[in-house]
Amino acid sequence: MKRRSLCCLLALLLIGACKSQSEPAATDAAATETVVSSTPPFKTREPDRYQATRTLTIVNPDGTTVVTKTSIARDGDSRRNESETSTKRVAYLDLPEGKFVLLLDEKVYADLASEIEDPTGEDDEITPEHLLHDNAGTTSYQNLGKEMVAGRNSNKYRTIVNSSTSGNVSHSETLIWIDEALNIPIRSETTSADGTRITMELSNVSQEVDKSLFQLPNDYEKIAFSKLRKRLAATE
Repeated sequence: MKRRSLCCLLALLLIGACKSQSEPAATDAAATETVVSSTPPFKTREPDRYQATRTLTIVNPDGTTVVTKTSIARDGDSRRNESETSTKRVAYLDLPEGKFVLLLDEKVYADLASEIEDPTGEDDEITPEHLLHDNAGTTSYQNLGKEMVAGRNSNKYRTIVNSSTSGNVSHSETLIWIDEALNIPIRSETTSADGTRITMELSNVSQEVDKSLFQLPNDYEKIAFSKLRKRLAATE
């Protein structure tokens, strides 16, 4: 549960950073200036077309490490996320014509649009909208200036979140690097009060996109999502 909450917090920080450019921003703030705000003092915008590999590393307080790599791609309204479980390669396609899940090694896919299962079950994720409207805490941002990350120019910020739930106050700190050319978070490092550390990094970044990534392969068999889900669950 702690890991899930931290991942949701990290997602909140990254999604908050990639909100519309119409929101207030303070990109000209002097380095080391600290402000307290519910929105980031910088503005970013996800490129309309790009590919990258996102590596998420979670180091638990007991020293165990979990690394997840996801290939991400966007071409306008089309998106693809591809990741690998212990034994399965899974791709999620969000296309103008629908949303699909593909098991790449088994060459099967399912259409998610007409098969929404267990809408109130434990598998539901906390939505960014829910997190963004949770005001039980304060967020402060500090501009740390410019820094090179993997050979790319970026602007570095420190974000500190103090949240209060049921009388308990938790503290987390995130360092986040915003790529100057792409205007997206290219790296982040989050540390929680219990010592858990989460690192996100983008690599293999390119604004040239392979359009075939957004096509359903002709040799894949379509199956019900309930069957595809069982195949995934059998490997966990």
